[in-house]
Amino acid sequence: MLGSLKDLVLTRDAKQRIRLAHSGLASVLLLAAVAAMHGMAAFGVNDGKGLWPWTVASVTCIVTLFAAIRFGWSARLKDPSLTVVQLLFAVACSASAYRVAGAGHGAPLLMVSVVLMFGMFGLRAVQAWLIGGYSVLAFGLAMYSGVRARPDIYDPRVQLAYFICLILFVCGLTAVSQRVSAMRDRLRAQRAELAAALERISLLATSDDLTGLLNRRAMSELLERERQRSDRAGHAWCVAILDIDHFKRINDVHGHAAGDEALRVVARVCTKAMRSCDAVARWGGEEFVLLFRDVDPAHAVDAAERIRASVAASPVSFGAATFGLTASIGVATHQRGDEIAQTLSRADRALYMAKVAGRDRVRDATTG
Repeated sequence: MLGSLKDLVLTRDAKQRIRLAHSGLASVLLLAAVAAMHGMAAFGVNDGKGLWPWTVASVTCIVTLFAAIRFGWSARLKDPSLTVVQLLFAVACSASAYRVAGAGHGAPLLMVSVVLMFGMFGLRAVQAWLIGGYSVLAFGLAMYSGVRARPDIYDPRVQLAYFICLILFVCGLTAVSQRVSAMRDRLRAQRAELAAALERISLLATSDDLTGLLNRRAMSELLERERQRSDRAGHAWCVAILDIDHFKRINDVHGHAAGDEALRVVARVCTKAMRSCDAVARWGGEEFVLLFRDVDPAHAVDAAERIRASVAASPVSFGAATFGLTASIGVATHQRGDEIAQTLSRADRALYMAKVAGRDRVRDATTG
């Protein structure tokens, strides 16, 4: 019952709950201030003149602001929490209470102190200074109005002392708020740097430095996830192993740098030829592993044949040398219940058959 009521008031959205919790606490504090004002009137501290219009206006604003957050009216704004709007209202409410309170006008000064401390630490530096200046102006006008209308209650000397203290308090609080804002900005920048560093680490851990493809570890994990998915759903998928023909000869004749460029060319060809749902990885040396999702053996062989033809049609240019490439590919269909090692072993046997048959061709483990 209590949980349902909490969901009704604060919603189930985590971010919205935080906003509403903060707004709700501020609303409770302001409602307590309204009750305190009526308590002072009941004890004769002030004559109650203007108290009810002030109460109606204050409560209406409190309810409206809470509802704006609760029902998502502020969701599209840059500040969905309406922090600045709530602070402007709270300061205006406190300043007007200063005039209504009469002999008890010291209480609203405490009210605005709580309000400013409550909200200032969520503001940027410029916003904090603007709110601080607005607070000094609002209370300055309230004090001046009180001195003009009731100098017997709003003693000019006392008001001047209050005003100076208010300025000192606001300046001190705003300066602290500015430091907190700077710390928050630094923490935000550090979090962004940490996220970028983690992303780089993740990329280094899962990709091949030379080709930019997935590395063996990442592809092994991907194949295992695909095996588990197929065991549950029963869909077909295939694995192919591509090996660059005579790669040692390329290194011996043209140098290892040319061999590296050959690997990059094959990586680009595979990436361009494969569907977005498929995956390719450098398995080691001159070998690449290709994952074809949701395909039968015939379609996987056709895809491998297109890749083989594209490799043959993509000469490598490195320095003054230009040379052609060919590749042999072995394709295997994953059998439900098999381990990944078994599927890769069949693809490797098919690759061996392609090599024995003369290279630059595709062989399927099922048909040979």
